Amino acid sequence: MRLGEYKKWAPVVLMLAGMMVTSCGEDDNGPNAGDNFDQKGLLEHVGSSLIVPAYQELEQKSGILRDKISSFIASPESSTLEEAKTALFEARIAWQYCSPYQFGPAEESGLASNLNIFPADRSKIERNIENGSYNLGTLANNDAKGFAALEYLLYGKDVTSGEVIQGFADQPQRATYLQNVAELIIATAAEVYAAWSPDGGNYLGEFTSDGALGADAGSSLGKLVNALNLSFERNTRDAKIGIPAGIRSLGITIPEATEAYYAGYSLELALANVDAYKKLFLGQTREGVKGLGFDDYLKARKAATTSGSELPLDEAINAQFDAVLGFIDQIENPLDEQIRTDNSRVQQVFAQMQQLAVLLKTDMASALGVVISYQDNDGD
Repeated sequence: MRLGEYKKWAPVVLMLAGMMVTSCGEDDNGPNAGDNFDQKGLLEHVGSSLIVPAYQELEQKSGILRDKISSFIASPESSTLEEAKTALFEARIAWQYCSPYQFGPAEESGLASNLNIFPADRSKIERNIENGSYNLGTLANNDAKGFAALEYLLYGKDVTSGEVIQGFADQPQRATYLQNVAELIIATAAEVYAAWSPDGGNYLGEFTSDGALGADAGSSLGKLVNALNLSFERNTRDAKIGIPAGIRSLGITIPEATEAYYAGYSLELALANVDAYKKLFLGQTREGVKGLGFDDYLKARKAATTSGSELPLDEAINAQFDAVLGFIDQIENPLDEQIRTDNSRVQQVFAQMQQLAVLLKTDMASALGVVISYQDNDGD
């Protein structure tokens, strides 16, 4: 280009270059890209009103569970056994509302591994009890502790309460194992709650800090979206439904792999768990108080589904949550018997969960600019 021509076009070139620099400098995945949504407000609400209360209740219910088990051991009779069983159920319900938040302190403490690996390996549990020497902190004992182990010891399979009580009388080390498992549960739950609490480690402050904003892998939004999806896919869709129903187990049904196999309340746990994800999505407390949620973020971004649905993405996801809850509600308890008698109804639940997984993992994550950083073999 000759000097004269350059001078003629220089202002235009500089203007275009400036526009390009400005465009490249903007973070398309930033907290307010394309909208004026208050991401910090969302994190503060979710952290203070959903996560911290969930962990607080888990600690409280786990403490009650430990105390009721101690009472049963001190006085093994039908009334104290039933109180221990009730406390176990309530602690497991509390866990379902912590399930979506397995990052940060929960991940560092191994909360899920210490509380909710299922099914329990009853042979390993019995071997530990018989040997009297075991380390519940090892990876090898993940399926010999937690709620599932307590359930096995307190319920047994096809035995009466009297026979359960007699088993503890015949084998005193059984009570020691029961107590040790309960102590590990409360210790881990208390550790995670203390780490999140503003009066403790205050991970809540880190979670809601300005430095945690954005949508990259290290951001709080990125951690939250990834944790939600990972827990829903592996711990809910697959573990609670897909593996027992044979969908995630090479077509072989495994009814005994259901959560709460001995207690028979698998569906109550599944309903509570899906409700926990829905409440996170809506930014809604267990008492029904609505605050900022992912639905509001998607509305701000005018997000649409990739399926061509006429519903906006926020409404499509909310409707699919209701569909999953509705299909679970149509199944008969206990879940293992439903799988044996009419597995097609359980497979329908999985199909509805898979549709929800696509909406959450593909559509929502993309709309919020979050990259899913874990690997899964679901074919989404």
